[in-house]
Amino acid sequence: MDAIFRNRGSTPLASTFFIVGRLNVQDLLQKLEACWDCDGFLDHVRRGTFDAEKGAEFHALLQSIELPEDSLIPKRLLSLLWYLPSFLEWQKKRVSEKDNGETYEKFVAHTLNILEEVLGVP
Repeated sequence: MDAIFRNRGSTPLASTFFIVGRLNVQDLLQKLEACWDCDGFLDHVRRGTFDAEKGAEFHALLQSIELPEDSLIPKRLLSLLWYLPSFLEWQKKRVSEKDNGETYEKFVAHTLNILEEVLGVP
């Protein structure tokens, strides 16, 4: 497996690697990065265009992430996830100028709920 999580407290030689939900880490990173890339779902949001169907697909991707309680999260995965709440909030005005802002606001709220489930809350 090419997953890159390690259990806390383990040495590199004795590390336990595992798959994140239904995807290995590399596949998950590629899918998330594609959403952020030029012409990806989040790039369209950045330009003020929100597609509810693509939003549902994005939610399904986020919901596929299952992290064991004692896992360490790779820096790249964390960076792709932690930035989402701020980014989505910043796009509200832009999206509401072009599309139905109410649908987008529900999408943002649901995204935050999913991230809380995946990452936990303090």
